[in-house]
Amino acid sequence: MKVNLLSLLSVVLVLSLKAYEISAREESQENRSEVYHPALAFLDVEEYHYSESASLDSLINQLGRSSTIKERYVGFAGLTPNEYLLFEELKATASQYELNNLMKHYSPVVRVYAYRALIANDMEVNANYENFLYEDTTSVNWFSGCIFKNSTVQQVVEQGFVE
Repeated sequence: MKVNLLSLLSVVLVLSLKAYEISAREESQENRSEVYHPALAFLDVEEYHYSESASLDSLINQLGRSSTIKERYVGFAGLTPNEYLLFEELKATASQYELNNLMKHYSPVVRVYAYRALIANDMEVNANYENFLYEDTTSVNWFSGCIFKNSTVQQVVEQGFVE
């Protein structure tokens, strides 16, 4: 009889501890505030779409996975990196509307390449998005020639193209 009573008591104790743990977890999730990230500060998810084309979507996703903005020629051998080839394809296929929308992308690499594509194609740049880029302090790697350095979106945009 004592064994049954002790096992019943231990089951009740375990269940009450589990209930307390679950309620504490739910409470901490409710109190959690939204995290601020400068790269997402001006991203309007409601109106944002990559593009009308699946191939362009794929290209944007590939660029978005990169953490480095690469110029046309990099390294001692002066090779053209894959990211730059993707930029060239983006420049050739994306419309003015798509490129302006990409200036709000979560990836700093995509934002810079979209801006550069607009400039290179002599397209109209959305002034509000352009101002955000000139104030964007999101960290990004920049590889130009033999120089690889950590920079910001603002610095890369102000620097312009490197041939």
